[in-house]
Amino acid sequence: MNWHRPAGDFTEGLNGLFASVTFQDDNGRTQSYSTPYVARKITEDPSHDTTVSRVYLAALRSGRNTNPTIAVVKAIAKFFDERRAPEMPPITAAYLLGVEEVEEHEELERKLTDRQVRTIAMRAGEMTPAMRRQLLRMLDALDEQAVPAPTDRG
Repeated sequence: MNWHRPAGDFTEGLNGLFASVTFQDDNGRTQSYSTPYVARKITEDPSHDTTVSRVYLAALRSGRNTNPTIAVVKAIAKFFDERRAPEMPPITAAYLLGVEEVEEHEELERKLTDRQVRTIAMRAGEMTPAMRRQLLRMLDALDEQAVPAPTDRG
């Protein structure tokens, strides 16, 4: 049984993992892992410090929460990768989200470590869409006015 990640839909991809990565119970029946079990095993995993509650994981599965951190995505991918059938492709965060999305999230996390960038982002999040468009126009104008710093060639 192969699992294929739906293009760009984390919720469907996550639920696809729950449906595709299964185990045999004591009676030989194929079973899916439960949301509480997966959350508990991710939290108990000593190889990382990521914790996931069953409520949070259920929110990711239902689509009520669609913006997990990279650490959570990596922990989910690790759980399912360690339990996948040998014929299944490796399950990684990049495979689950798509490489571009992982790189974009990591870049955003790096940029948000700067306090001023975080403050600007938080204030922009409180703006109306019209105010954000105006702010973006102002930033574009500032970019056009930016003059490269002179180099010392002397």
